Amino acid sequence: MLVEDDSLHPVTRFGAEFTWLLRTLGFITWGFLLFTLIKPHLNRQTVHASYKEKAKFLLNEFGNSCTDYFKLYKDKLYFFSDVHEGFIAYKIAGSFAIVLEEPVCSEENKIEVLKEFDRHCRKMGLKTAFYRVDENSIPWFNQLKKSKLMIGQEAILELKSFSLDGRDRKSLRNGLNSLQKKGFSVTIHPAPHNEIFISQLRKVSDEWLENFQKEELIFSQGMFDERELKQQDIITLADEQGNMQAFLNIIPDYAEDECTYDLIRKTNDAPGAAMDALILKLIEYAKTKDKLFLNLGMVPMTGITQPGNTAEQIIKLAARKIKRFKHYRGLREFKEKYATIWENKYLIYDNDFDLFQLPIAINNIMKP
Repeated sequence: MLVEDDSLHPVTRFGAEFTWLLRTLGFITWGFLLFTLIKPHLNRQTVHASYKEKAKFLLNEFGNSCTDYFKLYKDKLYFFSDVHEGFIAYKIAGSFAIVLEEPVCSEENKIEVLKEFDRHCRKMGLKTAFYRVDENSIPWFNQLKKSKLMIGQEAILELKSFSLDGRDRKSLRNGLNSLQKKGFSVTIHPAPHNEIFISQLRKVSDEWLENFQKEELIFSQGMFDERELKQQDIITLADEQGNMQAFLNIIPDYAEDECTYDLIRKTNDAPGAAMDALILKLIEYAKTKDKLFLNLGMVPMTGITQPGNTAEQIIKLAARKIKRFKHYRGLREFKEKYATIWENKYLIYDNDFDLFQLPIAINNIMKP
């Protein structure tokens, strides 16, 4: 019997070759798909680094805010103007591009950069919102017919007016004297720092997060980041045995003549005057740097004395009546011991319908 060699049969050979071709195309297709998924991650670090350097250059030229430092934070996306020297730092959540403050550019170009950013976002199907906008910047957004909502106030201390003398400062003096008698010390630690020191900060931070039921938040503030903290001056409170009880980190402030901090954390058994001791040492530090102001940060949900719309009326009522906002009142009381200036901060958005979705979007962008 004659047996045909299947390897030479035209039909069989075509089937084998076709199968091989499909397998090869499949391999190439999946390989290309995998490459397209990985490629952005391979390039992201380099591209992001170059964008960050450009943003840092522009901040050195036009920066004027205590929160400018967080525009360089790793969570931000960047929009650079095609026409002017300037950029916007933002994050995307849901259908919103949420900007930290406003454009970093010369004042005469802010309107044009805002318009340019709005056009860019519309092309991507995104609405814009601007978080923590200063009162003085409202006229730019008014020209664009945007809405505003007051979300809190920023506490600022005029350093030249501060003194521990007088009846009003008696409780602060008593607190410091008590700490000294108990052997506590407050120390300024210039950067850079070693791993052992950072691990001590980490222990305090972790205990603060756990015991006070706090969560790390970002966007307009920072989180515990060892690489950042190593390069920042730190103020600590330690007991007589040298155990760290509290700390704060001093961050770059792009507002001229101003000093500010980010994290301020303590252990569960830290003395009651711990936070005051850190702030008072920071005031001393700022004065040695010839600063005129100390920015103590924003207190959300407070300072709305005359609500301008229904949303602000709701915020004012919530801040007074709802128990979960009690910590904002405590934060306000703490900063009132020092602040001589309170600056209004706003959320800017397109229309009132955005307020149904914006709170969720803002909550999402603040998560690490």
